[in-house]
Amino acid sequence: MPVIEVNIEDLRKLLGRDATIEELSDRMPMLGIEWEGNTEDSLQLQIFPNRPDMLSIEGLARAYDSFMGHRTGFRYYDVKESGVTAIIDKKVEKVRPYFVTAIVKNIDFDDALIRSIIQMQEKLHVTHGRRRRKVAIGLHNLEPIEFPITYTTKPPEFKFRPLGERFEKDLTQILTEMHTGREYAWTVEGFEEYPMIVDAKGMVLSMPPIINGEYTRIDEATTDIFIDITGTDLKAITETLNIITTTFADRGAEIYSVRNEYHDGEPIVTPYLEPREMTVENEYVIRTLGIDLSPEESAKYLEMMGHGAVAGDTLKVNVPRYRTDVMHPMDLVEDVAIAYGYDNVVPVIPDIASQAGEDPLEVFSRGLRNFMVGFGLQEVLTFMMSNREKLFTRMCIPEEPIAETSNPKMDAYDSLRNRLIPSLIEVLTNNKHHPHPQNLYEINDVILLDPETETGARASRRLAVVLCHAKANFSETKAVLNAVLDNLDISAEINEGGWDCFIEGRRFTAMHEGVPMCWVGEVRPEVLVGWELEMPVAALEMDINYIFKALRSEE
Repeated sequence: MPVIEVNIEDLRKLLGRDATIEELSDRMPMLGIEWEGNTEDSLQLQIFPNRPDMLSIEGLARAYDSFMGHRTGFRYYDVKESGVTAIIDKKVEKVRPYFVTAIVKNIDFDDALIRSIIQMQEKLHVTHGRRRRKVAIGLHNLEPIEFPITYTTKPPEFKFRPLGERFEKDLTQILTEMHTGREYAWTVEGFEEYPMIVDAKGMVLSMPPIINGEYTRIDEATTDIFIDITGTDLKAITETLNIITTTFADRGAEIYSVRNEYHDGEPIVTPYLEPREMTVENEYVIRTLGIDLSPEESAKYLEMMGHGAVAGDTLKVNVPRYRTDVMHPMDLVEDVAIAYGYDNVVPVIPDIASQAGEDPLEVFSRGLRNFMVGFGLQEVLTFMMSNREKLFTRMCIPEEPIAETSNPKMDAYDSLRNRLIPSLIEVLTNNKHHPHPQNLYEINDVILLDPETETGARASRRLAVVLCHAKANFSETKAVLNAVLDNLDISAEINEGGWDCFIEGRRFTAMHEGVPMCWVGEVRPEVLVGWELEMPVAALEMDINYIFKALRSEE
C-alpha cells in the first residue's frame, strides 16, 4: 500500500486549526489510515488502495476534517465552461483508447502544492494507474497551447523535444535511450505507432504514458494548467481526473471543463463533479451493523464521511465523484460504521453453540501452499471476478453457463470465474516485460453453478500452476502433479484429453475413482496469441475440494 509524506504545518493550514500529533495519531487510524510514524515536521501515512482521493494532502485534509465533524456534508465544486475542445483520433482505439481532460486556473504554485502534486501523481500512477498502463496523468502549462488539441498516434520516426531535453529525439530514441522511456516502454510494447497529444500548431504536449514535451513545461510562474488523462479504462481515468481537479480546487484554484470529442459517439465533457445519487435503507444499516441508529443518526454519520444525506427510512445520499470506492449500498454502510467509530462498537458474544477452530479445508490448503513453495513457484492472489472474454474466448474454450452479476459496474468484472488458469495467465500477460522464467501458483476458489444449493452456485477450492519459460512443457507439469499426489498418498488414473485450452496430444485428465480431479497440458498457441504471450506456457488445475474430501473419507 502507498505511503505518503505529509507536512504537518501544511496539513494544519488546510484544516484551519492546530491539530496535535496526539490527536492525529489517535484519530487518523479510525478513518482507515495506517500511521507509519512522524518526524518533527512530517507524518508518514499508509493509504489503503480503496481511497486514492486521500493520496494528496488536500484530499487527506478534506476527508479528515469531515470525519472529525468540522466541515461535514457534500462539498460542491464549481466547474466553469472553458469553451475549448479535445479531439480523439480513431487511430488511438488499438493503443490507449480513452482520453479525458480539464483546465485549472489561478493556481498558486508554492512549494507545498508542488510537492503535494508530484507525490499524488506518482502514487496515482503506481496504484490506480497500474504503473501508467491503465492510467497516465499529464500536467501542462496552459499558456502556449493552441486549441483544439488532438490525441492521436505517430510513427517511431516522429520527433519532438521531450521534457528536460535540449534537442529533439525520435520516438524510438526516447524509448531506448532515455531513462523514463526505458522504464515505461513496456506499456507501449508491440505498437506500430505511439500515442501523442498535439495542439493546433502541431506542437507536442505529451507522449503518453511515457513523457511530456518541453513545450508545456510547468514552473513556479505557471498559474493555469491543462490536464490530460489517458488510459485503457474510461471509468478509471475519469475518476483520476476528478481526484486531481478537486485537489487543485481545495487550494483555491478554479476548474474549467473541456469538451472531448470521440469520433464514434457523443462528446464527453469533463470533469463532471455533480454528485452520484444513491439510496440505502436505514433498516439495512441497522441489520448489517447490529447498531440501533435512527435515520437522522445514519445521515449524520454519512455526512461525516463527506456525503450529502437526507434522513428517512430510505436514506438519499449524494456521493462525491472523487469517492471511487463507493459502488454499492454496503459501501455506504461501511462509511456509517467508520464515522460511528469501530472503537465505539461493543463486542457481543453470539448466543450460539459451535466448535471453535480453523476450517480444516483452510488448514489443508495452507499445508499445500507451503508444499508448492518447495517447487520454486511464486504464489499469487487474483480477483475472483472476471468476464467471458477472459474465461472462454481468449482461452479457446466453448462458452458454458457461469455465475454472472446482474448489474456490473465494469465489463471487465461481470462474472465469477469457473477456472483459475485464466487468472494466472492474465498475471503472466501483465508481467511479460519482467525476466523469465515466471512460474506461478494459486490456491483459491472458483464458483460453479449448482442447482442443488440454496443460491444456485457453490465455491470450489482449486490449485492452479502455470510454468512460463522458453522450455515449459507437458512433462514439467506432470512432474508437479505426481509430486503432489505422492505427497498426499492419493492415486490417479491418467485419461487422454482434457480442456480445449491445451494442445491436443499434450494434455490429460487425472481421475480418481472415475471422478476428474486434475487437468494438465501445454497451452495452445492460439491462447498464447490471444493473451499476447511470446513464451510457451504449461499449466495444471487441481480440484482441491474433491481431493480433501477423498482423503477425509479414507481416514
